[in-house]
Amino acid sequence: MPLTLGKWFAPSKSVCPICGRDAARTAGSGVIPVRHPQPRQALASLCGLCLRAIPWIAYPVCLVCGRAESCEDCVRRKIRSYTISRCAVRYTEMMKDWLALYKYRGNEGVETVLAAILAFAYERLCEAANSEFHAVTSVPLAPERLRERGFNQAERLAIRLAEWYGLSYRPMLHRLRHTEKQSLKSRLGRVVDMRGNFAADHSALFPGNILLLDDVYTTGSTLDECARVLKQAAEANESLRVYGLLWARS
Repeated sequence: MPLTLGKWFAPSKSVCPICGRDAARTAGSGVIPVRHPQPRQALASLCGLCLRAIPWIAYPVCLVCGRAESCEDCVRRKIRSYTISRCAVRYTEMMKDWLALYKYRGNEGVETVLAAILAFAYERLCEAANSEFHAVTSVPLAPERLRERGFNQAERLAIRLAEWYGLSYRPMLHRLRHTEKQSLKSRLGRVVDMRGNFAADHSALFPGNILLLDDVYTTGSTLDECARVLKQAAEANESLRVYGLLWARS
C-alpha cells in the first residue's frame, strides 16, 4: 500500500472550539480587542466567522452598569452597593447559545474562549475604575443547582481570569436558598427574590477592593445584593469597594 507523505506531514486541522469549522480556512480580519497574550491566543483559536460575530460592548452608554444602551434600571436605582460594572458582550441569541454550550451542555472546551471574552471587559473595567482589585470572587450557585450542573460557571471563569492576570481568587459568598430562573421574573420580582438570598463569609479577609464576577447582568439585582452583603461583612473596612464584572449584558 503506497504511503501518501502529504497525509502524514500535513499540518493538523485547527478546529474552531465553538462551531467546529476549520479555523484556518475561515480565518479573516476579526479584531481581537484584548491586550493580554493568553486570552488573545484563546480568541485566535476561533474561526473568522465566530470571531467577527462577537458583539463586544466597546463603548458603553451607561457608565454605571456598562450597558451598550441607556439603562432605566440604573436611573431607578438611587442607592447601589457596587461601584460600577462592565460587561463584555451583548446577550444576543448567538451569545446565549455560546454560554449554553458551556453552562448547560457541559462543553468545557469553550471555557477558555468564554474567559478570554470576559478578559475584554476586565481590561476596560481597569481603565474605568482606575483602581487595583485585591481579590476576585464570584456569585455562588444554590447547592441544588451546583449538584445538578456539577460546576459553577462564574467561579470557573473567575479562576481562569485570576490566573491570567495574577489576581487572588477567594470564595466569599454563599447562596442561602434556591430560586427560580431570574429571566422569568419582572424587575421587581428579581429585587424581592434576591433580597436576603446571599451571605458573606465573615471569617474571610477583606484586603481591599473586590472584583465580583457573574455570567449575565439583567437588572443588576443579584450583583447589588452580593455587593451589599460583602460590604456589610467587611464593615471594619469602610473604604471597601465592590466592582462587577459580567460576561454578558441583556
